[in-house]
Amino acid sequence: MYSRTYFKTPDTLVKNGKAVFGSFEESPKSLDVRGVWFPFGVLPFPPFITNLRIRSTLFFEFSTDTFIGSLELLDAKMVGYLKFVIWDRATGKKYAYNNFMGLRRRLIPKNLSAAVCATFSKNRYVRIAWDRSINRFSCIFSMKGDNVRPSISGTFISSFDGSLFSQLTSVSPAPSFRRCSALYQMSNEFKGAFTSCQRDKREELYEQKGLFLFGIKRAYYNLRHNEDTLTAQGIVKGKHVVFRISTANNDAFVPDMYNENVLIVDGVKTLLPPVKITRPSGFQGKWIIQDTESMIDLSFTPRSDDLRLFSIFILHARYHTIQGSFSGVLLTKNAEEINLKDFTGIAGKQRIRL
Repeated sequence: MYSRTYFKTPDTLVKNGKAVFGSFEESPKSLDVRGVWFPFGVLPFPPFITNLRIRSTLFFEFSTDTFIGSLELLDAKMVGYLKFVIWDRATGKKYAYNNFMGLRRRLIPKNLSAAVCATFSKNRYVRIAWDRSINRFSCIFSMKGDNVRPSISGTFISSFDGSLFSQLTSVSPAPSFRRCSALYQMSNEFKGAFTSCQRDKREELYEQKGLFLFGIKRAYYNLRHNEDTLTAQGIVKGKHVVFRISTANNDAFVPDMYNENVLIVDGVKTLLPPVKITRPSGFQGKWIIQDTESMIDLSFTPRSDDLRLFSIFILHARYHTIQGSFSGVLLTKNAEEINLKDFTGIAGKQRIRL
């Protein structure tokens, strides 16, 4: 069976100009990949130029009995971008909100011990904060609606412990050993409240409990970046299941040794092998997700697609956020089968050209 070794978590992810590659069970103090020597060949570009090729993303995906949602922030130095999509499980209705943020020094923090990531628009407010010293993680959001979309707000609270808490740091070549991609992932249960209000309807308050997956990623991106991600959180036969599977054009040349894929069952991690995603019936048809180790055999059926296109300065992006269902089998490191049938999740497909 496929296995990937955990390494001791380093103090810094870059030492003496080289990235420290591997999978780490703990989080470093800082998710910082600056300082790599000659990341784009032997040409002696100064660090302030090569650092401009580092892009950062933050995501928070959650699932409750009432809603499933995806919140993503892109920090591209010149511009920041917020995308928030939420689906009502009962009706299947989709509500999408997005916001551009202008030139700023930094949007997504590097500190994994204690930090705040916040947008400052009164119409699209998001504040994600964490502090390990007081064992607190929180996500607060407020999205102003219009004639079509309701105004929504929510407060979700969690911690850095408990039986369902799990975290993983992955540092991979991207794709050569000169460059690197670093991803921190954390999953746990949360509780909080969600409020929805539309002009012709009264305000509705939902007490919420569920599972979430939070992550921050930093990478030396190619000029053209393509990435597919598959995520889901939920309960299968009494077990709390969370997984994230991805594939991109900057994956390592040796993905069996270095990748970001993980399955978490009741807080216990299983490092998954790389996958191949095929779409024999086209983009809107069934997707097939398989590996060569017989640990992943899934299909994904799209239901609702939210497409966002934007072009500003030299940055052009195409984002699909697709709600759908997974069916098939995942295998844990203990050879336990996790059988999924119409298991609701989210697929992401992004194309970025710099």
